[in-house]
Amino acid sequence: MAEDFQRFPLSRICLLVVVGCLRLAGAQNVAAQVLSAVQFEFREEQAPGTYIGNVGVASKLASLLSESQFSLLKFSAPDSKYFYIDEKIGTLTAATKIDRENVCASLPVCKLSADVIVYTKLSSGDFDLFKVITVDVEILDINDNSPKFPEDTVSLSIAESSNPSEELPASGAVDRDTGVNSVQQYTFKDPTDTFALSVHKNGDGSSYLGIVAKGVLDREVRHFYQVTVVATDGGSPQRLGSMLININVSDINDNQPEFDHSSYNTSVLENVALKVPIMKVHATDKDEGTNADISYQFSSRVPSKIRQKFTIDEHTGEITAQGSIDYEEDKLFQFIVEAVDHGTPQFSARTNVNLHVVDKNDNSPQISINLPPMGTEVSENEPVGKFIAQVFALDADSGNNGLVVCSMDDDHFSLEKFNDNSSNMYKIVLANTLDYERASSLRVSITCVDKGSPPLSNSTTFVVNVLDVNDNRPVFTEPIYYVTVMENRDSEEDILQIEAHDWDSGDFGKVSFSIEDKYSGVFTINPTTGKLRITQSLDREHISKYDFHVVARDNGPERLSSSALVVVTVDDENDEPPRFPNPIYFGDILENQPSGTFVGNATAKDPDTPANSKMVYSILQLGMDYSNFTIDPTTGVIKSTTTFDREEKDQYLFMIKVVDPTYPQFFSTCNFTVRILDDNDHSPVIHMSVDDNSTIIVQSSTQVGYIITNIFAYDEDEKTSQHSDLVFLIQDGDPYQLFNLNRFTGSLSLARIITARDVKTYNLIILVQDGGDPPRVDTKALSIKINGTIPLVSESSISQNILIVIILVGVTAVMTLVILITIVLIRRIDNQRRKNRTCQKNAEEKMYQLKQQDIFTNLSVSMADEAVSNNLNMRGRKEPSFSLDEETDSHNTSNRSTQPLTSFKGGFTKTDLVSTACNHSDIHNIVLRSIKLIIRVHWLD
Repeated sequence: MAEDFQRFPLSRICLLVVVGCLRLAGAQNVAAQVLSAVQFEFREEQAPGTYIGNVGVASKLASLLSESQFSLLKFSAPDSKYFYIDEKIGTLTAATKIDRENVCASLPVCKLSADVIVYTKLSSGDFDLFKVITVDVEILDINDNSPKFPEDTVSLSIAESSNPSEELPASGAVDRDTGVNSVQQYTFKDPTDTFALSVHKNGDGSSYLGIVAKGVLDREVRHFYQVTVVATDGGSPQRLGSMLININVSDINDNQPEFDHSSYNTSVLENVALKVPIMKVHATDKDEGTNADISYQFSSRVPSKIRQKFTIDEHTGEITAQGSIDYEEDKLFQFIVEAVDHGTPQFSARTNVNLHVVDKNDNSPQISINLPPMGTEVSENEPVGKFIAQVFALDADSGNNGLVVCSMDDDHFSLEKFNDNSSNMYKIVLANTLDYERASSLRVSITCVDKGSPPLSNSTTFVVNVLDVNDNRPVFTEPIYYVTVMENRDSEEDILQIEAHDWDSGDFGKVSFSIEDKYSGVFTINPTTGKLRITQSLDREHISKYDFHVVARDNGPERLSSSALVVVTVDDENDEPPRFPNPIYFGDILENQPSGTFVGNATAKDPDTPANSKMVYSILQLGMDYSNFTIDPTTGVIKSTTTFDREEKDQYLFMIKVVDPTYPQFFSTCNFTVRILDDNDHSPVIHMSVDDNSTIIVQSSTQVGYIITNIFAYDEDEKTSQHSDLVFLIQDGDPYQLFNLNRFTGSLSLARIITARDVKTYNLIILVQDGGDPPRVDTKALSIKINGTIPLVSESSISQNILIVIILVGVTAVMTLVILITIVLIRRIDNQRRKNRTCQKNAEEKMYQLKQQDIFTNLSVSMADEAVSNNLNMRGRKEPSFSLDEETDSHNTSNRSTQPLTSFKGGFTKTDLVSTACNHSDIHNIVLRSIKLIIRVHWLD
């Protein structure tokens, strides 16, 4: 890790002290819920200012705090060399271009850390420490380095007639990138096809090369060869490096070393002391000088297990133990030792070494384990009781000293007697099920103790290898993977590493990845590595978030699988201009309104996020109408700058422009039409069909309805508005309603018959008002003179008519009184009937009860007779009957016959009552009509 990210102890102590003080002071509960560490991923070699992540969002600060609380926070990363953090919103960006190879060298995982200090603003204006968040940014490798050999050109020497299997060592290429971006393949180019390339892996993952001759070389035929080795990495784009190798053929070393023995056999006690010589091998070479110098080494075929337990001195050939030797584990070690001279070419000799391990325990029980044909491999799903092995314990002693009792130390197995208690033969069976994922092999120790005094014991072990079955599903490292991708990002780019593990082994544990078809056209996943990649550029305005499942399957026959949810959030880029939803907008304003009156608004929309959707409105200075209006640059509200007169101009046109202040090339325009609404600012004007000072003459014999004159009026307000709807009225001068003025047409006509008192001159005041609120009016005077002579009516005639009216009114009152009395009588009769029915019902019920008891039979009969008698008396009572004859209407010319007004016989009913009321109403109407007729005749006379 880079030195800049190594924390000084003092600063770390200070931070811990501050945080501790905050906790002791009872910091907000929210601070405890905020994550103390967040992680991001960032690709190397990106430009300064590139977005990495948002600390406020990743640490849950943004979700736990309200917007107002979050606005009081201040983010700071004082000791960060590689990162810059926005102090207001917590956005972390690159402060410089980061080269992973320089920062982390060859580390497999490169993480850069920084402490982000979060302050909160107090009401006093000071800042207090709120949270310290550790930010770990993993720097992802890109393929920006090519494989490079230590030297571009190398010279090697090989002796003629050298063994074709002998290799000429050469260094492999080094690629500073990691993973798939490092060296993946070597290509060998030999124009003569004389040599071949052998690639070997070192323990640290690097490689070394060997050049092998395909046949015997002859220096006299050709003494120089030139070959090329090309190293290729697995990145995209692929990079390569090459090395030119010059091979010189030299003269030969013609004697090889010889061991004293073709094979060595020796014994070694188990648990022999370390670094103590066990044996020594020796070889000689008949050559002289360096060609006779010999070095001893293990053959390349010697397994690592033997190399871990033994070592050989290359100068003396002494073999010593460097690891523990266990007889129960290994009774014999067999390996090959080589003696190599220092000549050119080198010669070597081999010998076999057999080391027999000798058990130190004497006269102790000897344990023999017999394995079944299938060996000690047991499947993890084998049932309990399965046979594992046979154990036989033999003690060379006799008597009790030869009796043996054996036990085991692993509860997965149990030891059972094979025959009887006297036998030293046991069988091992499975006591509990095995689990490969917990232990792939079990070393089982069997201890056998004889019954001698003192007892001697012996132990041996054997290994049970547990065979894996496909019983585990792949497990994802996270149940939900979250990643944020900037929209418009280049396609074919990895965005997320998804990992899943299967605890099974071999093919059962190999996991392959796939994604559901929901967004398979947008994302792909590498089935082997689990790297999620976008295949096309994303558009946040189209889809702001993708959620889909990634499926991990193992390679077992059942193809067990599991899934994890991936949530891809698309970050917004300011790539959308503001747009007006409509090409034209309308606004209305009433004429005569002062400057600054609201007209309307034109609101544009920007599909980007609020941070990228700021807009500024303006009115384009085109045409002549724009100067009469202003627009609020933020809200788009339009107001007037002058007062309008609709009669001069009723419509104004101009254009509005909205622009993104961050990118002025993002703009949109629309047309705006302002309609000037009519105000009631004109009064109606009356025009007479006669001169103002003229008098209209009307004869007394003029018929009712005769049009005397027409009055005209007009209003300069909008013809289609209510302000020009005119109403004609007679305001004054017609106390007897002799004239009728049509409210809508202005036609003045005679309303009734002219009488003697009407013969005079009338000075009418004509009023015309419009439909405004309040209405405007105009008045004109109109003089009308009634000419002619009408005779007066005598007083005796009038008195006679009045007497007739009085008589009719009196008759009506009397008839009304009679009807009221009749209604009262009907109600009284109905009440008496209801009482009689109640008494009769009670008597019948009492008779029924007495009859059931059969006790008072005579009394029952007497009461029944009495009830019948009373009933007959009631029925025989005479009820009143009325009959009123309706008088014939002398003025009615219809042929309706005279009929009784009402008839009450056998008692009143509701129908009779309604009929009576209706007939009474008819009589009343007849009386009123008669009175009107008399008055009309009087005036006609």
